[in-house]
Amino acid sequence: MDVSLCRQAKKNSIKRKSLPDFARKHKSLDGLSDREAHPCARRWKGTLTLEAAVIAPLLAAFFAFLLFFFRVLQVQTQVQESLYFASRETACEAGAMDQTVALLTLAEGHFENELSKYDEVSAYVRGGKVTLSLLGSDVSDDYVKLQANYSMKIPVPFFSLDAISVTQSSESRKWTGDNAGDGTESEEEYVYVTETGTAYHKSRDCTSISLSIQSVDYSEVAAKVNSSGGKYYACSCASGVTSGTVYITSYGTKYHASMTCSALKRTVYVISISEVGSRTPCSKCAQ
Repeated sequence: MDVSLCRQAKKNSIKRKSLPDFARKHKSLDGLSDREAHPCARRWKGTLTLEAAVIAPLLAAFFAFLLFFFRVLQVQTQVQESLYFASRETACEAGAMDQTVALLTLAEGHFENELSKYDEVSAYVRGGKVTLSLLGSDVSDDYVKLQANYSMKIPVPFFSLDAISVTQSSESRKWTGDNAGDGTESEEEYVYVTETGTAYHKSRDCTSISLSIQSVDYSEVAAKVNSSGGKYYACSCASGVTSGTVYITSYGTKYHASMTCSALKRTVYVISISEVGSRTPCSKCAQ
C-alpha cells in the first residue's frame, strides 16, 4: 500500500514539473509587454499593424474616388441642363438679333442665370462658377452651338494631378422663321414624304399622308366604297374578323381591326425637293 502511494505521488510530481515555468507564471499573454511576450506573439502583432497601416489609406482613397465619381455625374448633369436652357433661349431670340457678339453675350447671361440655381457647381468646380468658360461657342450660322469648359477638383491628388478637365456642349437651331428672300435668289422647295412611301407630296393635307379614319360595323364594310370608288378588303390585322368594329380610310383599300395597325399610321418628314431621290410626284397634290 505504501509503495503504490509513493508511485502515485512521484507521477504527480513529474506532471507538475513538465509544465513550463512561463506557463505557470503567466496564464494569459494579455497585458504582457513586448519584452515579456513570446517572440512569435510580437511578430504576429507587428504584421497586423503593418497591414492595417497599408490597407486603411487605400480603402479611404477608394471610397473618396467613388463618391467623387457620383459628384462628377451630378455636376455634369447640372451644367448640361444649363447649356441646353441657354442654347434654346438664345435660339428663340436669334430672329430679332443677328450680331454674333450680342448673341454670345445673351447666351452667357442665360447660362449663368440657370447655373446659379445649383450649389454643387461652386463646391466641386475649381474656381467656382465664374471659371466656367463658353470659349469655343459659335452662333455665326443657323445653329447656336454652346461649349462649356471647366475643371473639377480631385479629392485626393494623384501625384501632380489634382483636377480633371471637362468639356460639354449643346446645340439648338435658330428660330429665324421663314425667309421670303429679296427676289434675287430662288428659294428651294420643300416637300413631304413618309418613311416607306414611294411618292412625295406638296401639301401636308394630302389625303395620302393625312388619313381620315372612320369606324364602321363589320356588317357594313362590304357595302362601303372609298373616295376612288374602290371596295375595302381585309388587312392582315383583320384576318378572321367576322363581327365588331373595323376602321377604314377615305382613300384606303383595306379595313383594319385595330386603330394601332401600322397601316393607319403616317410618319411625315419634310425634305427639300433635291432630296426626293427615286420618289415620284403624288398623283393628287404634286402634279
